[in-house]
Amino acid sequence: MPAPYPRISAPIALPRVVAAALTGLITLALAACGNADNPRPAAAPQAHSQVPGELRVQQASLQMLGIETVSEQRDTQTVWAPARVAFRDDRVTAVGAPVAGRILQVHANIGDTVAAGQALATLASPEALRQRSEAGNAEVAQGLAASEAQRQRLMMDKGIGIEMERNAADARLREAQQELARARGTVALLGGGAAGDRIVLRAPRAGVVAARRATVGAAVDTSGEPLFLIGDPQAMWVVAEVFESDLAGLLEGAEAQVETSSLSQPIKGRVQRVGTALNEETRRAPVFVSFDRIPATVRPGMLAKVGIQVASPGGLLIPLSAVLIKDERRSIVYVQREGTLFEARDVLLGQPMRGLIPVLGGLSVGDRIVVRGGLLLDGAASQLL
Repeated sequence: MPAPYPRISAPIALPRVVAAALTGLITLALAACGNADNPRPAAAPQAHSQVPGELRVQQASLQMLGIETVSEQRDTQTVWAPARVAFRDDRVTAVGAPVAGRILQVHANIGDTVAAGQALATLASPEALRQRSEAGNAEVAQGLAASEAQRQRLMMDKGIGIEMERNAADARLREAQQELARARGTVALLGGGAAGDRIVLRAPRAGVVAARRATVGAAVDTSGEPLFLIGDPQAMWVVAEVFESDLAGLLEGAEAQVETSSLSQPIKGRVQRVGTALNEETRRAPVFVSFDRIPATVRPGMLAKVGIQVASPGGLLIPLSAVLIKDERRSIVYVQREGTLFEARDVLLGQPMRGLIPVLGGLSVGDRIVVRGGLLLDGAASQLL
């Protein structure tokens, strides 16, 4: 009968190499014997880098990217802006109070059509009474000075006059005439058709009352705002408020279309002037559009919407959504090299406008770029738009 196996009272020490090998085999065996009822989910498609700046994506991932071909653009675009109808600046006349006073009556309202010389308001003014009194006194003084000068000339003709007295009388006459002319000029500014302390403000031209700030009982003076604005109904234009970013390519003479709620069809016009000053709060500049034809239903103060044809700058324009910011300083665009291979390319950009941005360097006509989904390729970048 064979001898029994010896009893092992302590674990057998294995060489390190053998132990490591056994550990690896056990780990692989356990992984292979995972729970069949709860398999691990498949990993999402990932981009794999080939060389620095390049990456390759899975074919199924292409459907999540928007890819367009870069082309040179020299067409025009329509820029829309809110606007209002107004009288032309050079065809509006302001009517204010010539002296301090108080408004007694108002004879015209906003929208009224007035003739030249028609009464707009009546004022009471102690200053007007004083000026008219001074004019009357100056007229009396001029008459007395004229009589004295005539008497001195007659005495000189008879040989009994004194030349020095005649010269003094002539000097007093000239002073009286100058004072009378000044007083009459001052009274003329008060307007005609009134006397005493009354002043009647009259329309200096025919037109439409565009604004009225006169209120019965209100005190007025020469330093205040005009009481009335009279505009020419045949000289209106549209003042559009255009964003700073839309001013590039906007030129005088550009075609425009004006839409208002009272018009069934847009009316045509042209840009006559582009304002140079921007509103600090809205970052808009006024653009003045003149009508080719003024419909009878158009009124000053109407709100409108203006579409202006703006020329696109020459060169390459790409959507803002195609540009990514890398490392807080680099502007990059992903270019499709072939199939699923993409390249992150640095680009030099201009000023954005209307959702597009000009490319000054880094791209060429015919390049296919990612315009949507660029952040899926580079999660560490940030979107420019």
